[in-house]
Amino acid sequence: MKTEIKMIPVKLLEQNRGQVSGLPKNPRFFRDYRYEAMVKSMRDCPEMLELRELIVFPNGDKFVTVCGNLRLRGGRELGLKEMPCKVLPADTPVKKLCEYAAKDNISYGEDDMDIISNEWDREMLEGWGFEFPQEKEKDPFKERFEAIKDDDAVYPLIPKYDERHELFIIQSGSEVDSNWLRERLGMQKMKSYKTGKLTKSNVIDIKDVRHALEDRHPKS
Repeated sequence: MKTEIKMIPVKLLEQNRGQVSGLPKNPRFFRDYRYEAMVKSMRDCPEMLELRELIVFPNGDKFVTVCGNLRLRGGRELGLKEMPCKVLPADTPVKKLCEYAAKDNISYGEDDMDIISNEWDREMLEGWGFEFPQEKEKDPFKERFEAIKDDDAVYPLIPKYDERHELFIIQSGSEVDSNWLRERLGMQKMKSYKTGKLTKSNVIDIKDVRHALEDRHPKS
């Protein structure tokens, strides 16, 4: 297949809105801040457009953008009069148009963040629109909870539930509050899920909570 590369007036270029039969409309979009970064990149480095042209398909007297819809939108915003394009032959099968559009939006590789962090200039990359993964804030309570092992856990241990169950956690900072809660919910003599013996427990089924609350506040 031979493509033609030429400058095409922006007024003759159309975004893919599904006007070519068999080619679904372009599904790609950017969040506002990412789109603004792309427009800035186009403004700061316009020669990149010549290195990566739009890929378009003739449709009547216009050209539908198969690859590069967001760059076309950015070019309009920057007031460009024409943009470099690779023009696909008019007899290109629509299945191929779909393939080009889909593959153009797929990122096959992954960034090695160790190399990026140690060998690249972060400020420079951010200025070009590179998005660093956000660092998650540490949760001290979660870290302590996940570090609990059988030997140092409050007995009985909280069993691992599957995705059908939801786990609720109540924190207590004093033995007085803990004993009050166990007394109110009838947890002073709960059967251990590990040994079957009766003991003070930190685990209670939701049905037992409902019974305790309904007995104290019966429905009228």
